Amino acid sequence: MTFTQDRHYAYTSTAARLSFFTSSRDYYSVLAEVLPKAQKRILIVGWSFDDRIRLVRDRDTGPSEPELGDLLLSIAREKPSIRVDLCIWKPPSLFAADQHITHKFRKEVHETPNMGLHQLPAESAFASRHEKFVILDDVLAFIGGIDLTRERWDSPEHPAKSPARVNPEGEAYGPYHDTHAVMSGPAVRELLSLAEEEFSLDLSPDTEPPSLWPEGIPVDAENARIMISLTRSSPDADVPDLRQIRKVYRDMLSEAREFIFIENQYFSSDEITDLLVRRLREKEGPELIILMSRELPDMLGRMTMGVNASMHIAKLRENDRHGRLGFFNPVLPDDPATPVKVHSKLMITDSRFLTLGSGNINQRSFSFDNEVNILMDAQETDDPGCVAQLEDRILAQHCGVSPEEWREQVRRNGGSRLSAFRERSSSWEGLQEPGELLPPGSVPQELLDYFDMEGAPRPEEALHTMTKDEPRGIIARTRKIWGLMLLTAVVLGAVFFLSRTDVDIHELLGAVRELNETRPGLAALLTIVSFWLSMLVFVSITVPIVSFAALHGPWFGILYSALGVFSGAAVFYALGLVLHKNPWFDRFRAVRHVKKQFEKIRPYGLWAVAISRMVPSGPFLVVNLVTGMMGFRPSQFLLGSLIGLMPGIIAFTVFGETIRKVFTDPGWMNILMFVLLLGAYFAIMTGIVSLVRKISGIKN
Repeated sequence: MTFTQDRHYAYTSTAARLSFFTSSRDYYSVLAEVLPKAQKRILIVGWSFDDRIRLVRDRDTGPSEPELGDLLLSIAREKPSIRVDLCIWKPPSLFAADQHITHKFRKEVHETPNMGLHQLPAESAFASRHEKFVILDDVLAFIGGIDLTRERWDSPEHPAKSPARVNPEGEAYGPYHDTHAVMSGPAVRELLSLAEEEFSLDLSPDTEPPSLWPEGIPVDAENARIMISLTRSSPDADVPDLRQIRKVYRDMLSEAREFIFIENQYFSSDEITDLLVRRLREKEGPELIILMSRELPDMLGRMTMGVNASMHIAKLRENDRHGRLGFFNPVLPDDPATPVKVHSKLMITDSRFLTLGSGNINQRSFSFDNEVNILMDAQETDDPGCVAQLEDRILAQHCGVSPEEWREQVRRNGGSRLSAFRERSSSWEGLQEPGELLPPGSVPQELLDYFDMEGAPRPEEALHTMTKDEPRGIIARTRKIWGLMLLTAVVLGAVFFLSRTDVDIHELLGAVRELNETRPGLAALLTIVSFWLSMLVFVSITVPIVSFAALHGPWFGILYSALGVFSGAAVFYALGLVLHKNPWFDRFRAVRHVKKQFEKIRPYGLWAVAISRMVPSGPFLVVNLVTGMMGFRPSQFLLGSLIGLMPGIIAFTVFGETIRKVFTDPGWMNILMFVLLLGAYFAIMTGIVSLVRKISGIKN
């Protein structure tokens, strides 16, 4: 096949020398060797970074000094003429994104004139900067799937017990597999041009530094044509998207004739799955081996991307009419219950074409996140067998044998790599071909689509997706809440004024305490009735929560508010269950509106109930009534209400306790605290309105 500019790649040039790493141990050790040799520039681009990791680790004794951050600082300080830049993705505040840059390192970088730490957000708040590459002196580049961050280091053997496989806190983590590459020559300058454009850095070289090729590293290919493929997306409709990595995968898979090998962290592209279904249905088509983790390490990943991958693999298996598909999971050979995390993003077709980099096989990497892959044809090198040799190394590594033993195994199986792989998995504990996959359908498709969205939403669309409402409706509801809180503040101010003249606030609170102590049942009943009355007349439950906190104090305030809120919610939920088929309530606009919102989030079960409490779409009574009418189970109602309501009850109880202190001890400190709380609330409300206006484009 022929790769073309713009469709498949943005930059192309020649790598004088090229080598591949099939473990993070080898990459890290080589990087530790060459970093101190750099004279003019060190550029690190990554999705994540941890300055505390150690690149060199002994198999028996563990990590060795120094920490990566200290190493970079010492290089910068010893060589005033060198420039050290770290360009790391800055995620939204709600997502830590595995960022572990210490305050100490940030401070020292700031104090080092020839160093820069640039944390950069993606073009869209929904996207990430996912690239992983390092450039030294414009002559050496490392690129692939491995970030310089925690819990990436591992050896190819993946021993069950490894003193070296620990994070900066000294805690052991699971086995890890990834691939990377190192190259020298003009292709490095092309990658540098990308960095110049992306990060607005002045990277023009002063002189041509000498070669930094690491000693002892075998060269896999010389004079190799390297193409750099990108994924770039913008929320601006006028800026064209780049989806070259997607097209590379699609065209390589369409043109493959004999064999396809894929190892990837994710597998959830409908387009790629449908294409492979067609290939598997062909009478004469290529063998296909897909290698992935048995399960993702985090619960959220398993329930979203893990389920998504299982659905796609199951579809491939259903269409494997000629037995040419193999799906395998690497595990620890001395502990088969422990899966190896496959983080690699590598595909080889026909032992000739290769793509390697940061791009996963999912919608985000193909359409949305910032990704960089290298692409090559082994025939366009001085070593046409280089990709076949890499393929042998990786497949042999996964089978726990040497490349020579692997090639002999393939020969015994008539040249079929799939048969050789399957034969090895049946007799060796470190490779499994799973039967049952994660159950599809256990997670709503809307949630799967959210985590693996195909493109950056336009501002208006993004706002509608997040809020399930139109922007003007959000502003209107926010203003109503704002007005209610302002009215409450005025009323409380009047009460405060009266308490300083005619009303003895201590006597009033004493009477409340006496009622709590002598007739606690009556006090609780009156509180509950007050909450029910508030709900019936559509008064926000915030008002009684704040009021009873001021009257009863924090602990009784939380107790009574919980009793009042949850009992009222339960009564109206039960009424909704009984009347769920009665169309009479649909006459009311508020009921119709809430039901419309619930239809969109209903698949999320208890989380839909929790969301309805956190961001209410109507009066509290109506929301609970509709919860029953929509058929939510009692367990979903109970747990969802606890998750959604308790944080608010506690927060507004604290607000009420502050009011009580103003009444009982109207000193300047308590009054100041009360004013600050009100000010913080109105600042948040103002920010919400401004944000909605900015995103939606509403000016008035």
